[in-house]
Amino acid sequence: MSEENDPFIYVWSVFSLLLALMLQMLPLPMAMGEWRPQFVLLVTFYWVFRGPRLHGVTFAWCCGLALDVMQGELLGRHALSFALCTYLLQLLQQRFPYMWVVHQLVLVAPLVLLHQLLAHSVTLLLHPDWRGELVLAPAISSLLVWPLLVRFLSWLGDSADDYEEEEISSP
Repeated sequence: MSEENDPFIYVWSVFSLLLALMLQMLPLPMAMGEWRPQFVLLVTFYWVFRGPRLHGVTFAWCCGLALDVMQGELLGRHALSFALCTYLLQLLQQRFPYMWVVHQLVLVAPLVLLHQLLAHSVTLLLHPDWRGELVLAPAISSLLVWPLLVRFLSWLGDSADDYEEEEISSP
């Protein structure tokens, strides 16, 4: 079944987004918290890669807004940067329609860093204290997590497809 005809693609994208929100809100010690990957942004990028016709800038904006609400931060801080990064990802993705995970890293890494810079610059407008490691550390950890996240979400989607095929083929 193709991505465009799969009725459960939105269910899986919302489920993975909720899982990413939980990982993003998971309490960690201060030193580890600064290195937390941007799970919600990575899940957003995954769905844009997997179904670019179904998941776009509006989906990314909603994901960013959900993160803003969950973190209790300025509304629109993450939503704006998610939407801009997703727009850039879609522009660049059209040039390379079939990319391996390693090639996706070349696009994902700078976009995660751009998100960090945009979100941190909005924070600087409200709280003028610069901490550069807060920008770079999550981008590096997100880069390391991306291949694992892609593998996990692909496995999750494939196992769901297998389950649907078993239901259809059973009498």
